[in-house]
Amino acid sequence: MSKIVLRIVCLFCVVLAAVSCARSPDDSLITRNVTGSLRNPFDIQVDNFVRRQQPAVYVQPLRKADHRPTALFVPLRMTQGISNAVTFSNALSRQVWQIWLSLNAFQRLEFAPSDVPFEPSHALAQARRIGAELVVGGYITHYFDGGTGGTSSLSLSIEIYDVKSGVLLWSMSQGGMMESRQVHDFYLFTITERNPGDPAGLIARSLAWDMGRLVLKWVDPYAASRGKSGGLLSPFQREAF
Repeated sequence: MSKIVLRIVCLFCVVLAAVSCARSPDDSLITRNVTGSLRNPFDIQVDNFVRRQQPAVYVQPLRKADHRPTALFVPLRMTQGISNAVTFSNALSRQVWQIWLSLNAFQRLEFAPSDVPFEPSHALAQARRIGAELVVGGYITHYFDGGTGGTSSLSLSIEIYDVKSGVLLWSMSQGGMMESRQVHDFYLFTITERNPGDPAGLIARSLAWDMGRLVLKWVDPYAASRGKSGGLLSPFQREAF
């Protein structure tokens, strides 16, 4: 009996390792639950993950920053026609801002809720009034919420301007997708994927982490290369098997 149990455990490890290797890199937090016994098939539940490519960078500074700047983060403009676009933009942008705060790339990063969509000249004027060095804004270029059972997708574009000169320092974009839940049946056990209650929010936070780390590398290459943000581990650090 002990040999059978050992073989089943080894088979679990091989399958889980294969699933992990087949997936694209992801920083989102992964948890797993296992239920069952030798009399009943085991059911392994795993958190679904965000499928995404590396950010596309169109504009970036040629030189490393000489200090951590102060910045104003304004809500992203929703370019897709949806109801309550401003309210949605403020809520989703706040999640992006919170991830950028955790990266500690700025000396101060203030969030400014707005009743109007992002517009560079207006955002620059806001930043000048509070004495910020940079203004962070951008666009939500695509959004689809499939809920906990369907496929969700989101695309963001981030722009960072120098407040004094009005020059565009950073322009980058990235998209991510969380596919609908799937069940993988391996006869002796099944692997069931589960989606979070707010899949679009998880996608936004994952994209924010990727793009924010590019800015962190500009400000502090050592912190970015160490995989840390001001001494804090990523809130989306993948757990080891």
